[in-house]
Amino acid sequence: MDLKKVRQIVSLLQEHPTIAELEVRNMRGFSKIRVRMSPSDSSASQPQTAEKLAVQEQLCTIESPSVGWFLAAADLEENPPLIEGSFVSQGETVGYIEIHGLKNPVVSQFEGTIRQIHAETGQPVEYGQRLYTISLSGPSG
Repeated sequence: MDLKKVRQIVSLLQEHPTIAELEVRNMRGFSKIRVRMSPSDSSASQPQTAEKLAVQEQLCTIESPSVGWFLAAADLEENPPLIEGSFVSQGETVGYIEIHGLKNPVVSQFEGTIRQIHAETGQPVEYGQRLYTISLSGPSG
C-alpha cells in the first residue's frame, strides 16, 4: 500500500469518528477492506459494555494450535463452516489448520455458542491466534 492510500485512510478516519475499526488486507493479490462502525452512543462506553458482556456470558476463545492456513471446514460441500450463533460441543472439530498439505483438526475445548469468528478460510494463522470466541452460556434460543 502506498503512502497516498495511507493518508486517504487516515483522513477518512478523522472525518468519520463513528468508525471504530478499519482493517485492510492484501492477500494473494486481492485487497480486502473491512470497516466496523461504533454504536451511536459514546465510544468511551464501548469497553465497559464489552466487559459487562464478558462477565454475563463468560467468553472463551479457541486458538490456533499451530502455524498454517485456516480452513473453516475440510469439505465445504459436505460440512458447511460454522457461523456466529452455532452451538459447538466440547471435543467437536471446529476447523482445520493446513500445514504442508495436511489438514490438522482444531478441536473445541469448550461447549457453547460461537459469538465471533476471527479467521476466514484461506487466511494464514499463527500459533495461538484467536479463531473463535465462544459463550459458555449454552445454545442461543
